[in-house]
Amino acid sequence: MSRSLLGLPLAGLLAFSLLACESKEAPPAPAPEKVDEAKAKADAPKPEAKAEPKPEDATKPEAELKAEAPKGEPKADDKAKTEPKEEAKAAAPKGDTQPAADVAAKTSVPDAPNGILPKGAADKLVKAGGRPVVHLLAAGGEPRAAAAYALVKGTSKPLRMGMELEMAMSAAGMNLPPTKMPRMVMTFDFSTGDKKGSDWPIEGTLKDVAVESQGAGQDKIAEALRPQLEPIKGLGMRYFVDEKGRVHDVTMSMPKAVPQAAQQMMTGMTQSIESMMAPLPDEPVGPGAKWEVLGRLTANGADLLQVSTFTLKERKGDLLTLDVAVKQLAAKDTVTPPGMPPGASARLVAFKSQGSGTSVLDTKDVAPTGGSMTVKSAMTLEVQIAAGGKTEKQNTSVDTSVTVSYARK
Repeated sequence: MSRSLLGLPLAGLLAFSLLACESKEAPPAPAPEKVDEAKAKADAPKPEAKAEPKPEDATKPEAELKAEAPKGEPKADDKAKTEPKEEAKAAAPKGDTQPAADVAAKTSVPDAPNGILPKGAADKLVKAGGRPVVHLLAAGGEPRAAAAYALVKGTSKPLRMGMELEMAMSAAGMNLPPTKMPRMVMTFDFSTGDKKGSDWPIEGTLKDVAVESQGAGQDKIAEALRPQLEPIKGLGMRYFVDEKGRVHDVTMSMPKAVPQAAQQMMTGMTQSIESMMAPLPDEPVGPGAKWEVLGRLTANGADLLQVSTFTLKERKGDLLTLDVAVKQLAAKDTVTPPGMPPGASARLVAFKSQGSGTSVLDTKDVAPTGGSMTVKSAMTLEVQIAAGGKTEKQNTSVDTSVTVSYARK
């Protein structure tokens, strides 16, 4: 069991994106049915005909009221009944953000039973390996202005990132109570090159990795982790980012003699790097603006759709203060976790991942100025093992809570 404990954080700790935080969002609200005026007139004599919901004192559909009204100017009270939407529009002050219900109705993400999307649903939203897709949900209040990155060439201040993991596991009748892992602290250097077209080339280096025991119970785990993480110092990364913060073409240069367990976390690190830049909408935005970003990532062998919702809390010059909410849905139920033995296969039975936090971004810088967030995930896997002509099935459940904090040195 101790070996499993060490393998999980190494393989999956960095699979959580730096800005991967998620909220409990309401499911998409159904769009109101449109009234066919011609059909409404034909059906008008029928007392059972119904229209879309209205206040209690207005029970007839708009088309029917028009059909019964005498020629000429309608009565004032009838007019009020037939034009509630227009009056509401006129009364709404300019620059107000949209109601929460309207925001929820615009989300393009379908329902996912047990956190697993229907086959092919994720590909219709964003292709695996494709750039993130941004949807503006609410423009926010005045004043509004376009938001874009304008990175400055040169080396920026080092980014110090800390991660704390708490994990619980149950498998084959064995239950592991919530266990806190040692705090891991990583220090990155980033350098921005000359802009080419709409993209900046970014070079990054992992300068230092530290494992900090936070109690006597973590000492042995910390001692076991340090030698496995030490070889990844000097890890190099290169990627490109455009004016709207969309990261693409991430490549890693691995130091020699990196243990297999440490290599398994590199995919997660790639996803973390991609999430350091918050993609921005094309439209002008103001205080309270809200936008949705759809992206694909791979974590512990699972293909995930990540839905990030950003809310602009404050804007001061180049600094953007954002509330961030993210949920992850499985794009499919098949999964290939690292370290699976020969003859074994796994599928997701249930998956849930969500969290929330804040981030402060400088649009002239390649990494966040500061922030923190917490992500909680629950996953149930059905593992099937074929051996000796027999097939055995076993369910394994893993619950994790990851807290990430970051600051510039």
